[in-house]
Amino acid sequence: MNGVIIGRFMPPHNGHLYLIDFARNIVDTLYILVCTLSHEPIPGQLRFDWVRELAPMCKTIHITEEIPEARRGAAGATAIWANTVRTAVPEPISHVFASEEYGWDLAAELDARFVPVDPSRNNIPVSATAVRQDPYGTWQYIPPAVRPFFVKHIAVVGNPALTEELAGELETVVVHSYRDFWRRMWSARHGEETDATLPQDLITRGVRATATALSRQANRVLLYDIAEPRDLSGIETIDAVVVAADERDACAALVPERPILDTARISATDIRALLHPLTS
Repeated sequence: MNGVIIGRFMPPHNGHLYLIDFARNIVDTLYILVCTLSHEPIPGQLRFDWVRELAPMCKTIHITEEIPEARRGAAGATAIWANTVRTAVPEPISHVFASEEYGWDLAAELDARFVPVDPSRNNIPVSATAVRQDPYGTWQYIPPAVRPFFVKHIAVVGNPALTEELAGELETVVVHSYRDFWRRMWSARHGEETDATLPQDLITRGVRATATALSRQANRVLLYDIAEPRDLSGIETIDAVVVAADERDACAALVPERPILDTARISATDIRALLHPLTS
């Protein structure tokens, strides 16, 4: 038995994972068609990659063809989508899985059985629209693989104690200096400490790799413990900077058009205010 799921997955959420896991327990092979358009707010290739990672036991297919006539509710749209499935999937479909009404007609066009899955969303009360409108309020429904897309990156400059205090209040993680990690390891191994031994290419990649890895574990916000303003240049994404007043201009020059918050007056509430809409 072969099943199919069709969706935009913009973004994938735990409701989608429930739908996929449910379907996998019904059929032998499950095909997932990730249908994306070039103008949509979340890149299609990213969504396709997410679904492939989240459903490695399934056969995921990326559909990028622009078909205006196939918009939902349009006359003949169901037949167009059925033809898309037949073209993309190399074997007959016996089951169509969906939480919405279109599943009945699509299944009929494919001569398959429709299997509705949690149409009222009682089991997993979330939708992709709800996630896009308020990712931080629906955070518990966003898979770790998808969360980095929404994480806010906040750099705290020259105040490690404040960084740790904010991390505790926000219940999140901190990107510490990869340069310091390397320096301490070198010193312990060779009994000396000098920047001349630092492999700059590895340091740069190490900072980015640390941030990428920790962004999956971050709770809405990823904090960076930055020693001085110049270190901001090594960070790919910055949404705001927390710094003492006398370093404000230096930071503003490096990350223009980003909020600069004063270490003397900052609180976890101020950080949460950067999330839209405001959530606790």
